Amino acid sequence: MDDSFEIDFEDLKNDSFMNHLNSTLLVKRDYELHEYDYEWLEIIEDVLPYLDNIIRNPKRFIINEEEIVKVELSKKITVESVIHLTQHTNLIQDYNSKTGDVKPTKVLNINKEESLDTYENRFIFTLINNLRTFFNERVTTTGDNSFYIDKKNLKYDGNSKVGTDNINFSLVINSYDKNVKKTSNNGNLTYQERINKVKVQLDGFTGSELMTMLTKLHVPPVRSPIRKTNVILKNPNFRKAEELWNYIQTYVNKDRNEKDKKDYFDNGYLKKEYDQAILMAYIANKALVDDSVSLTEEKMLSEVIDRLIANLLDADDELTEDRLKEIFIEQIKKAKASNNNKKKVILKVYRDRMEKDKKMIAEAFDLLKEGV
Repeated sequence: MDDSFEIDFEDLKNDSFMNHLNSTLLVKRDYELHEYDYEWLEIIEDVLPYLDNIIRNPKRFIINEEEIVKVELSKKITVESVIHLTQHTNLIQDYNSKTGDVKPTKVLNINKEESLDTYENRFIFTLINNLRTFFNERVTTTGDNSFYIDKKNLKYDGNSKVGTDNINFSLVINSYDKNVKKTSNNGNLTYQERINKVKVQLDGFTGSELMTMLTKLHVPPVRSPIRKTNVILKNPNFRKAEELWNYIQTYVNKDRNEKDKKDYFDNGYLKKEYDQAILMAYIANKALVDDSVSLTEEKMLSEVIDRLIANLLDADDELTEDRLKEIFIEQIKKAKASNNNKKKVILKVYRDRMEKDKKMIAEAFDLLKEGV
């Protein structure tokens, strides 16, 4: 064996590699998480049919507008007009006692009009306006799918010296992990299709008679708490509308948006592990590329075990010899069990293949016999 390499091994045992080691481990991480909560969309989709029932059949009430007009301008003489005239005789111009005809100068005229300006309708009017604002805000902040991206960049390099060997090394590891959680579809519709469908329905509500009429009247919006009228308490459509109102009023954003960007030099456990790994790689490389070196498997194993024991003792000063033996015995048992399992699998595959081949040969002989 070459004496110079023997000297190198002595240097290794004396921690020459570690004493001359100058290494850095730079770790960069760029992490981004966007986890969206789509509960709000499901609740809106559930309530829209009930709102549609209200919009299509809004509650109305009759407004009677009374005015005193000239007889010729009156369109219809009603019972109310006659009663009013008997109470206001000053409006009578002439009375014929023989015929009983009365000629008034003016009469009471009542115009009856339907109005949508009820508390319940103003509640729906306010709810739909609030819903549109809420919907637009959620669409803006909520993505199509929840996802995370995790990028890691590790750069380890340095130099050392063992005997006459000047050692330089460099290692770069880049990893990119991206996971997308598909949004659950509703009725075979994608998330975007569901959003578009809700938007179309809300646009239809905005253009309805109820919404356009109350907009023209500049009705004031209702405010919480909602008045418990009979309609809101008993009508199932209004009960669902109130549930949506309460949900929007108390909504708490459950989305998770996280970003983490770090650049740091590691001088702890991770760097020590890379230092040890480089040392082992150097020893193996020395044996592989140098024909004059006769590094036996036993000697190589001895060097690895020496390093392993040194690491274990560094990690735990109270580690006893008995405990060290237990650790090695446990690991040897695991390794043997793993090898035995591998052997069993290989043997089973081999036997299955043999049985298959035997069956094919038997079938081939049967075919030959039939041909004869």
